[in-house]
Amino acid sequence: MNEQSASATPRVMELCRGFLKSLGQTVKLVSLYSMGHPVPASSQQESWQLLHELFSESGWPEISFSLVAGRWLVNGQLAADSAQAYELLALAFRAHALHSVTFRPECRLYELSALCELASTPANRAYQTNADDFLKERGVRHVSANVEEFVKARRVTLPASPLMRSPRATAPAPRAVPEPGAPPPQASEPARAEPVKTMLGFGSFIKNLVDKAVADPQERAQIYAEALKHVEQALARRGSEASHKLLLEKQHVVNERVRAESVMTTVAQGKVIVDQEGRVLMMDPAAEEIVGRSFSAVAGKKILEELDSLEHGDKFVVLAKELVVPENRPVSEEMLHAGASEVMDAFRQSVAVVHDEQGRVVGTYAVLPHAAKFRETQKMQQEFMDNITHDLKAPLTSICSALEVLNDTLRPKLRGEEADFLDICVRNSGTLRQMIDELLDFSKASSGRMTVRPEKTPLEPLLRECAQVLLPWARSKKIALEVAPDPESKALPPVLADRRRVLQVLNNLVSNAIKFTPEGGSVALSAAPGGDERPGTVVVKIRDTGCGISPEDRKRLFERFAQGQAERREGVGLGLAIARELILQHRGELWVDSEIGRGSTFSFTLPQGAS
Repeated sequence: MNEQSASATPRVMELCRGFLKSLGQTVKLVSLYSMGHPVPASSQQESWQLLHELFSESGWPEISFSLVAGRWLVNGQLAADSAQAYELLALAFRAHALHSVTFRPECRLYELSALCELASTPANRAYQTNADDFLKERGVRHVSANVEEFVKARRVTLPASPLMRSPRATAPAPRAVPEPGAPPPQASEPARAEPVKTMLGFGSFIKNLVDKAVADPQERAQIYAEALKHVEQALARRGSEASHKLLLEKQHVVNERVRAESVMTTVAQGKVIVDQEGRVLMMDPAAEEIVGRSFSAVAGKKILEELDSLEHGDKFVVLAKELVVPENRPVSEEMLHAGASEVMDAFRQSVAVVHDEQGRVVGTYAVLPHAAKFRETQKMQQEFMDNITHDLKAPLTSICSALEVLNDTLRPKLRGEEADFLDICVRNSGTLRQMIDELLDFSKASSGRMTVRPEKTPLEPLLRECAQVLLPWARSKKIALEVAPDPESKALPPVLADRRRVLQVLNNLVSNAIKFTPEGGSVALSAAPGGDERPGTVVVKIRDTGCGISPEDRKRLFERFAQGQAERREGVGLGLAIARELILQHRGELWVDSEIGRGSTFSFTLPQGAS
């Protein structure tokens, strides 16, 4: 300890304690807010000013704060008797195994910010962070974090010495008397202590000492027994202390788990038990009521796959990715979920998790009216959709019928702009009717009223019927539309399908292909058995040579009201969402493969009919 630290004034010690408290508060704020938030930024500025005021007042060339046996020392001098008043900072020291932190007068604000960011690392991740590397990566040169290191003591050679000399040991031999006339004896060199060779074990070390110090065998045996007794007592005491510490740590972990489970079970009523692979093993009546299914219907099935059908409902499932806790590495924090994303977002926005200062879950804070308001809003939206679409469809049908009559009777007599205006009216009325039909289907799908009635149906006639209906439009755009021959068409099995609904899906997909295929392009329909990749199904494909779909658009292509950015489609963006819902109700799947500039391929599966 230098002279300056030894002569610290009460004012300097007061500044030290103020800086410790301010730094601890800053660490807490950094853990709660982002680094650039005004709240922790203001606290960092205050801590930095206190540090430089401390340098100015003390005149020290550097300031080192250390935590030793629960006490805060500054440059080796006691600054605070108890770390409790500065617990936030003490927790950070313990989490990162820091012995001390040293500041130099040139310390900049960004360097103090980096230290606060390091100290705010959650306790469960602190062991993954090397403090020295963390600061160096951020260009910190005037702040150093000193980590506690533990090294094994090296074995040393000890000089032979009678550490345990018996009172019955022989006395030193008397000095020999020289004979008359003999030369005086030369002063002999002092006897050098013979070094004890490095011992292989503690027992050998004790035996060597006792053998050299005690000549009596009985006394040796008594000393052996006494030493063994002390060693056994010391080992038993250390073992008891270690066991007690492990029991306390185990109880602490159990208490944390019980508290977290109590928090969750307090806010939840039902209980579902799954195995290590997520298969449902047990479900109580409350959970059955929440899920809307009986335990017998979901027993033995993976909860995420079985409940994925809730995507368009008012429920969702969240499950840890790793159901088995690993022993040799940290557990993954990733979560898997299934169900309606809108409901999940609404639920998350209405619930806050309460943590303590160490980041542990101790409770929840929820606002129930938010969820109720969400359900009420959904209900109002559904009622509005039903009413407005039905109210619009009746007059629109009359308008379309009148325009069709005018087009049939007056079209040959009209010329120039009058004929163009009539064509525009007929075309736009058809577009408007298509939009109303999409809204009606969307309303049915959202409320669960859209149903399909699958029956054994040959698939190839459906493909040809769709192509025949849309062929005039394709020819007007000079696009080749065909049902591609399949080498296995003779063996194409029938499918279980609702004929009218499958035609609706085909018309939607082929219409989109024609819209996005330029003049001179082609659109092809084909079907083939699913094979080994999708056994028990028939795969239908619609290929086009259009502009293609970007990866960003493909991610949201089947969402409601979603449309590609490359070209605005006619309609309201519900066609693909409705097609996906219809295929799902057929227990199939719908997907797309596409490349910009090289066209797209929409594919869907239908289950094969029983032979």
